[in-house]
Amino acid sequence: MGNGAPGSVSTAARGGAALLRLAANKALLVALVYLLLGMVWILWSDRVVEALFEDAAQLTRAQTWKGWLYVAATAVLLYAVLYRLLRDEATHRLRQQRQREDLDLLNQFRESIIDNANIWLNVLDAQARITVWNKAAEQISGYRREEVIGGDAVWEWLYPDPDYRADIARRVRAILDEGAEVEGFETRIRCKDGQVKTMAWNQRRFFDERGQVGSIAIGQDITERKRLQDELERMAVHDPLTGLYNRREFELLAARRFADCVEAGHPYSLLWVDIDEFKAVNDRFGHQVGDEVLCGVAGVLQAVVAGQGIAARYGGDELVVALPGIVLPEACALGEVVRQRVQAARLLADCDAGTALTVSIGAAQRDAAMHDLMALASAADAAMYRAKAGGRNRVCGPA
Repeated sequence: MGNGAPGSVSTAARGGAALLRLAANKALLVALVYLLLGMVWILWSDRVVEALFEDAAQLTRAQTWKGWLYVAATAVLLYAVLYRLLRDEATHRLRQQRQREDLDLLNQFRESIIDNANIWLNVLDAQARITVWNKAAEQISGYRREEVIGGDAVWEWLYPDPDYRADIARRVRAILDEGAEVEGFETRIRCKDGQVKTMAWNQRRFFDERGQVGSIAIGQDITERKRLQDELERMAVHDPLTGLYNRREFELLAARRFADCVEAGHPYSLLWVDIDEFKAVNDRFGHQVGDEVLCGVAGVLQAVVAGQGIAARYGGDELVVALPGIVLPEACALGEVVRQRVQAARLLADCDAGTALTVSIGAAQRDAAMHDLMALASAADAAMYRAKAGGRNRVCGPA
């Protein structure tokens, strides 16, 4: 695949040499025909003139007029031949000039399109050096074409991590050496101002008219699109107020870990957290304060169980934490830490210094009779209600 273009160049050279040989052969043939016709004319015309004129003076004049006639005839013939040749040459030159003008216009148009395109366009030579760097590439990366044309230092600037840069370099070499193509390939680049942007690339190899290899890359800045996509994905699995997992995602993740623990025979505990007198907080201080309180409790919960459990807002003011691999005493201990930190946080201090916000927490551990996550959740929920019935602000396990 890499040798196709050089071979075509050699074929073109051989074809040009053959045309030159054909032209030389045609010219030689015309010269021989002219020589033969001249010899026939001279011999035939001399005999005719000698037969017609016996007087020496008349014969001399006839020979002279015969010579002038031959010169005139050959002059007319030469004029016709030269006129045709020169006309063809003039037409050919005019065609070449028009082709050059058209090519110049095409190059100007191409350069204008490339330079003013709103997508990143760059061209590499066989050594992965930049040969074309359009305005969009300058605007996105921050590097001017004068800084990058003719060199390869820009790869170190765009991809400062050596391992990441080596992976990119392998892909570029596969394009240049093997003709591989990439479409929609995403990379992260570091711009001149330090920003990190996400680019989507389409890149392929090409051969120029001299058979030299290169590649053209088209890049699109998809940083904002990726950010929005990540945000949508995050919103799909997280509660928008607290940032914890939402109920749907919690049930998926926690149920999967529950099945793993059942299969492996590992313990599995769950905490059910409810904010005490939360309705009264909303009624007295307003829903904005209620939201701030809910976020404060969620922050404490996430900080305590980070790396150990799966925390979620299950609904309203109820928060839940799945604790795979953790036995009930450890789960109760974590619940107690949460309870103490919520109380110490004084989340209502700005509204009423005398009102302490507390939580009631129920804890339960999977046993042989619990075949799914919902059974464990029901046990923890029941334990939470016992905590409330026992005076609130406490952690209770199974009855």
